[in-house]
Amino acid sequence: MVSRGAIGIILGLMACNVGAENGVPVAEHPLNKWVIMSPKEGKPSPHFGWEGSAAWDPFSRLWIHHAGHDGNPQGFVTFTCDLTTGDWRQRFPQTSPPGVCCVDGANVFDIANRYFVRFPGGSLGHGYQWSRGVKLKESPVWLYDVSANRWMNMRPAPYGDFKNSRDKIGGLNPSGAYDTVHELAISFGGIGSAGGKNNVHLYDAWSNTLYQPKPAKNQPWPSERDGCGLAYDSANDKLVLFGGQYTNDEKTWVYDLRMNQWEALDLDPHPPAKKGKTYSTIPKMTYDAVNQVILCIVWLDEERGHETWVLNLKDRQWIKMNPQAEPAPSKSRTRNLDFSAADNLAIMETWSVKSEPQIWTYRYAAGPAEKAAANRVEGLMVETTEKSAKLAWKPVAGARGYVVQRGEGLPWEVGAIKVGDSSGPAFEDASVARGKVYTYIVKAIVGDTGQEGSVGPASFRARTDPRIPAMPVVSVARDRVELTWPKHPAGDVVGYNVYRAGVVPRLVTKGTPGAWKDNDPDYGRPYVVGVESIGPFAKLNDKPIAQAAFTDPIKLTENPAADYGLAVYAYIVRAVNRLGVESGPSPYALTIPGEPVNLLCREAGGSAELKWDASAEQGISGYHVYKLEGGVWGIKRITDRPIQTTTFKHNAGKETTRYWITAVDALGQEGQPSSPAWYGKAYKGFFEGDWHQ
Repeated sequence: MVSRGAIGIILGLMACNVGAENGVPVAEHPLNKWVIMSPKEGKPSPHFGWEGSAAWDPFSRLWIHHAGHDGNPQGFVTFTCDLTTGDWRQRFPQTSPPGVCCVDGANVFDIANRYFVRFPGGSLGHGYQWSRGVKLKESPVWLYDVSANRWMNMRPAPYGDFKNSRDKIGGLNPSGAYDTVHELAISFGGIGSAGGKNNVHLYDAWSNTLYQPKPAKNQPWPSERDGCGLAYDSANDKLVLFGGQYTNDEKTWVYDLRMNQWEALDLDPHPPAKKGKTYSTIPKMTYDAVNQVILCIVWLDEERGHETWVLNLKDRQWIKMNPQAEPAPSKSRTRNLDFSAADNLAIMETWSVKSEPQIWTYRYAAGPAEKAAANRVEGLMVETTEKSAKLAWKPVAGARGYVVQRGEGLPWEVGAIKVGDSSGPAFEDASVARGKVYTYIVKAIVGDTGQEGSVGPASFRARTDPRIPAMPVVSVARDRVELTWPKHPAGDVVGYNVYRAGVVPRLVTKGTPGAWKDNDPDYGRPYVVGVESIGPFAKLNDKPIAQAAFTDPIKLTENPAADYGLAVYAYIVRAVNRLGVESGPSPYALTIPGEPVNLLCREAGGSAELKWDASAEQGISGYHVYKLEGGVWGIKRITDRPIQTTTFKHNAGKETTRYWITAVDALGQEGQPSSPAWYGKAYKGFFEGDWHQ
């Protein structure tokens, strides 16, 4: 039994004050006025750089910031900010996505699954990074769980050939939004190596699946662009797009996921969207769930600052708000905008013209924040049996009953067909078929029959397919490959299916220092530095495996990859429940060692002291240590042979550099590098102790 998450924290009462202006509680936040929330007096903001991403986590009530320019290089750092106190804190997760920039407005918070969703941006352009670490770690989606302080590389389906950059998600300055109706994280456009993009990607975190709707024949579609405003209007069940970083398009684009159709609206008035000397207005948008409007802030330039607009999609009307105060002028690619429904506040992070991270808040109109959450069913769960699906949820105060609805199909195709009523917070659906995925929502019945508002809003969804398992740990030997993975937390999961696919690896013997290059050292023989293609996957077991382990009697010396000497494979695991429904795919794991985790560094008298966790794989013969050397692109291995310890001390002197760790397996393969740790650079004052990343 697995919960899809409770909505009450998200859309609760305004009892929690996010911050204050001159002592005024946020419950009394002025209307139509931007108020600075960070930095506060005595509470500075960390200078983590521009072009990073951020979103509001309503469960932890923290602002999450990730990546951007960590000085000059593209950063991997993750920070949180408590807007109540103004306290910023650097997080040290076990690993991190590759350093990236140009992701302002690109990443979102998934409120149904409680993850910060990280889509790709720009990497390997500014130095201090190791291409092997970036290319082996990069994938279309990473998820961050702030409560566990854990990043997860999801490596979602579809797989196949990874070379087509125009179809690939992200690039420089894609735009992100979260669809609360279908519970999907959305990415649009960006600029890749093949030029501008106008693709739509939809990510379902429950099944770890990435979808890309293609333009319907003879239907309008927005032009290629990056840095555009993107928001999902849940009241009207539409995705809305406006403007961009370089475009002159002044239309308001509205997308219907079910129909896969865009509509271009010529609205007058509308926010400015014409390109100036260098940029257009690089808008950022968010959906105000309390007042059911879309808030848009456009950037004029570093001198003229911003303009605030509101779109009422129902009336198809833009309104220029002319607030009492706009946010201070900011640099071009530096804004992230989100909305806290529990506080009826828009929250925006900027990077000021004077290079100071700032957070501002805005309230469009007075209104009870509880309006959107009133009578909403929370905590809906499904537990399967061999012949039924048992639903349970938290009771709604004053409810005289509940309506249970069910649908099938892709997330945006699921309808809402009534399958029953319940007088209490439970229901058993016996009209299910084995092996089939059903999606459920529940609504509370309150008040008298026929009374307006007598049926509450829909709950978050619950499904008969299990949540995906965790990435397996793959250990190799000369005559077999052994897999283990954590036991699935759902009580109705009865087994697992294991799948294997061949991998075409990207190999490098010696790299070339420089931007966008393979800046690997001279290994003396080909090393796996990336993945060219994967698949197809084939199931290896006849019936679900009861235990969370599997041995594949395969020899990596047979059918080796060209010039490598060993075959490279990928494995995924799927969970199966009592109803015979299979989950989506776990993140795939390769037959080269995974990255060592929890690498930390501290400076001690001119020496770099490093520590990390022992690898989870069996048969690891040791570890190598690498460092940045000879400028911003040089990579050097500083261990002659694999070391047996998980600590290392190196005389680094006064330079600012980075270190990485790799594991070496029983077959002599070096695996994926760890996330780097800085030496000679730290965000002192934003973490405790001396150890840092």
